[in-house]
Amino acid sequence: MDKSKPHYELDKVKSLIRAGQYRITRVASEGGDKLGFKNTQEIAEFVLTLKRTDFYKSMTSNMNHKEWQDVYHGDGPTKKVVYLKFIVTNDVLILSFKEK
Repeated sequence: MDKSKPHYELDKVKSLIRAGQYRITRVASEGGDKLGFKNTQEIAEFVLTLKRTDFYKSMTSNMNHKEWQDVYHGDGPTKKVVYLKFIVTNDVLILSFKEK
């Protein structure tokens, strides 16, 4: 199921990231490597640059139809468009980070 409004407030996501309350999956970290991001801190800093207009869609997880994941497309540092997918629980979990 998809919806066209973010499930999570971007300002809250950024607040959690600034407070160090985030995790990045191995797959997302590897995607960051391929895009030229040196470490998970650089991925987190990229999230802080996102704007509401970068929002693409919210979708439910394949494993749990009650769990919403927000998807953003943002301009990466090498002009490649980055596909970013995350969920928010007590922290931000970045699930996917790759070239769109």
